[in-house]
Amino acid sequence: MRIARLAALMAVGIGGCVSSAENARPLITDIPEAISTLESTIGSGLQYFEVSADLKGVTLVVAETVKSDSGDALDMFAKTYRYEESELTSDGERLPAEGATFRAAAIDIDPAKLFNQIDLELFTPVIIDVAVQGAGDGSAIVDATVVNEKGGTLLVLLSGDGRILGVQAS
Repeated sequence: MRIARLAALMAVGIGGCVSSAENARPLITDIPEAISTLESTIGSGLQYFEVSADLKGVTLVVAETVKSDSGDALDMFAKTYRYEESELTSDGERLPAEGATFRAAAIDIDPAKLFNQIDLELFTPVIIDVAVQGAGDGSAIVDATVVNEKGGTLLVLLSGDGRILGVQAS
């Protein structure tokens, strides 16, 4: 479900122009509004594969279940919505999917603290996106993609209050 993450990396430009985005941060404060807009449009209590915020907006990947052709089982699909500048859009495409899901109530992010430890630990971090994903038990995990001026990229696993739980180079 990392389509939004790859698009954000390309938009910022891993190579040479990372410094132009140094002070920009993912729009995590738009996440509640994006979810509210989506759920008021298509229904409440949605299951999400991922909710991610980048430098321009929020991407919501919703899980949909549909009875299989035989009617015996449920097939899982993902449908992506984009929230930018208070506008919700979707290309309408539904793709087969599987994975852990969560409800909006599982998102527990403190926007005032989320990036504090990253800022303390890394020299001139550029945080290009934050993703919330299902953990497999109905809860959600948070990670951030961080790049530096030399083009290095880290995936940082975070608690909702910004504690760094793990780091992976990519």
